[in-house]
Amino acid sequence: MSSSPRFQRRPDGSNWGDFGADDQLGTLNHLQAKQRLAAVAEIREGLSFSLSLPLDVPRAPVLNLRRKGPIIQPAQKNGVPVYRYPLARDTPGATDVISDDSVTLSPQYSTQWDALAHVGSMFDARGDGQFAPTGYNGFCVSDAPSASSETQDFKGTENLSITPMARHGIQGRGVMVNLRRHFGDAPRKVTLQDLLQIFEADRISVRPGDVLCLHSGLADLALTLPDGKLDQLKTSCCVLDGSDQELLNWITDSRIAAIAADNHAVERRNHTLEVERGPLLPLHEHCLFKLGLPLGELWHLTPLATWLDQHQRHAFFLTAAPMYLPGLVGAPVNPIATV
Repeated sequence: MSSSPRFQRRPDGSNWGDFGADDQLGTLNHLQAKQRLAAVAEIREGLSFSLSLPLDVPRAPVLNLRRKGPIIQPAQKNGVPVYRYPLARDTPGATDVISDDSVTLSPQYSTQWDALAHVGSMFDARGDGQFAPTGYNGFCVSDAPSASSETQDFKGTENLSITPMARHGIQGRGVMVNLRRHFGDAPRKVTLQDLLQIFEADRISVRPGDVLCLHSGLADLALTLPDGKLDQLKTSCCVLDGSDQELLNWITDSRIAAIAADNHAVERRNHTLEVERGPLLPLHEHCLFKLGLPLGELWHLTPLATWLDQHQRHAFFLTAAPMYLPGLVGAPVNPIATV
């Protein structure tokens, strides 16, 4: 392990330092030129699928109250909306008609990537008994932790923002796991044993550098449920069992580059602890904080999963770079699958 002034100890089960003391990419280091070239072999028909929901879906903030749907307004010029705006108002004789938009957006409301800065942990990275907000590879450690964690700054988040992911690009082999076909829309925590059984039944092979895509059907429900039934999204469909340590170990050992799901948080979003101290989101802690493994949420996987089933395939070529707005801890994405 490389040493770093940011940390003298690393969390159990983490890979801090394995990709270098200053690494900001985490498991995306497993997705390089060799893996991209091999992934091209999955393009056989030349068909493409957008894996994004419309970014105003779900149509109400039922999954996370702090995340609001987008508000679109015309841009303003001297207090006048620039929408179907004739430029002849400014330059007599001009025939141009201009429309510009302004959008207020919660970047993680709909189809999105979690950046590594999205979830950290209170961790004693220096081994001096001081627990501070800490991110992947020891970034985001407060230089002068105060007595109250509420007043600590989450410093260094720019190092783990969406920027490194956007600049690296996420393009390679996607692997579909059709949880919905095996388990339906009932709520279920999926364990490693569940996954391995599906891998065997569906002849799924997972390679280092792959992006594991989990089809639960939740995004499809978000798109199709009537407005009055959107609360069903809170209690429907499969999630990964973040408390299954064997599953977390498999994620590490598989050397996959990322996980993307069509549900809200990949795992169940807990609001109470079953132990005295620990994470509410253990899979997020393991992936984002310990491994630097990006998580995609609310991808629209149903049409692609259906096509892959019909053609007895599970792999595809995936292009899924996040929106490049430096500093974001999560960003919208319009993933494109090519088969």
